[in-house]
Amino acid sequence: MKKIFLTPFLLFLLVIPQLSAQTVVPNASFENWTSYGNYSDPTGWDTPNKELMSIPLFGFTVVTKSTDHYGTGSFSVRLETKHLTFPSMDIPGFMTCGTLTINISAGTYSLSGGAPVVDKPTHLKGYYKYAPKGGDSCVIGIGLTKTTGTVKDTIGFGVFSTKDTISDWTPFSAWIDYTSAVMPDTMNIVAFSTAQTTMTPGTVLFVDGLFLDYTVGFQENNPEAGIQVYNERESSRLMIFFDFPKSESTRINLINMMGQCVFSEDAGSVEKERRIIPYGAMHKGVYLLEILHNQKLYIKKFFLNL
Repeated sequence: MKKIFLTPFLLFLLVIPQLSAQTVVPNASFENWTSYGNYSDPTGWDTPNKELMSIPLFGFTVVTKSTDHYGTGSFSVRLETKHLTFPSMDIPGFMTCGTLTINISAGTYSLSGGAPVVDKPTHLKGYYKYAPKGGDSCVIGIGLTKTTGTVKDTIGFGVFSTKDTISDWTPFSAWIDYTSAVMPDTMNIVAFSTAQTTMTPGTVLFVDGLFLDYTVGFQENNPEAGIQVYNERESSRLMIFFDFPKSESTRINLINMMGQCVFSEDAGSVEKERRIIPYGAMHKGVYLLEILHNQKLYIKKFFLNL
């Protein structure tokens, strides 16, 4: 049997961040749907419905509009894992805000494109309900990329997954882990009712009220320095991204308000790299992050473990 599957507080700085614009998730509450005759898709999203409904006699949809919704809207999106009789395969309900290319006979798919991004959100959040069958687990994820010429680079990725039965509308949060200081230009959000190769028909995932969050905050205190810092409070670590024009000697110090250096690292010759400072075992309070690079000192202030 063939399968189609997924290969799967607060940051205070010396300057308060000001965002001129924020990225918007398309049709985030799934109020708008586009009809294609014998099926509908949420506007701004792609699903396998077109390919599945083109199968004579055995066609069906795995993504549908539901009146079981969260908040003040009227609808949500319902994704269900189903079994296709001919050709014989299990297919999860899944959707993307990009473009989905699917080959039913081969049991393969690919994702491309997405929605524009104008900043760096810290989380993908929203609300969901989940009724898994067997050992199924769902996935809601986001990938952010930057395309330069013909080269597409992954800038960040965040995933939420669970195998628990969630009967009431419940918030979820997917922390976006950035692996580059580069600003992305495209995001692709996906959701799968089943995320593994062994799936059970009848598994259902509801999704509603998607939004991008900026809880952590972000600011390039010294843009010319090529330094970006994120406070990833979920895992209690500071993530420092360097993007210097050339490699120079760099030292990193984290100092508490008593003037004690609680973390120090000689980062060596740094150009385009990432450094991580775990702070989970440190006392709560105000800390100064000092970065000495090429005989210049840059300082950022944080409240940690609060």
